[in-house]
Amino acid sequence: MRVLVVDDNTELAENLAEILTDAGHEAQVAGSAASALAEAGCFDFALLDVRMDGMDGVELLAALRHRCPDTVCVMMTAFSRDERLEAARNLGAQRVLHKPVRVDELLELMQPAA
Repeated sequence: MRVLVVDDNTELAENLAEILTDAGHEAQVAGSAASALAEAGCFDFALLDVRMDGMDGVELLAALRHRCPDTVCVMMTAFSRDERLEAARNLGAQRVLHKPVRVDELLELMQPAA
């Protein structure tokens, strides 16, 4: 499965991408929403940080929904209460994962999308 991981914490994004690659997925990392939108083509699965400088993850979700409506999008956040989460759900985010992301939870969540 082609997976896009977007987080302005590039160390976290790269660690998640490495885990996903080890699990047999093709993972691509983007450090911002703008760089994610510059990626060619659509992904099967996108893991998006909610809060980022510039365009945030919810705005990115809206853009991805328009461009790639079949991409399964999951949000991730370090905040237990975030007003942006309701907007993300309304835009079709499948789930919200809380940081630190539990690897087993992420991999289990990806199973139905495979």
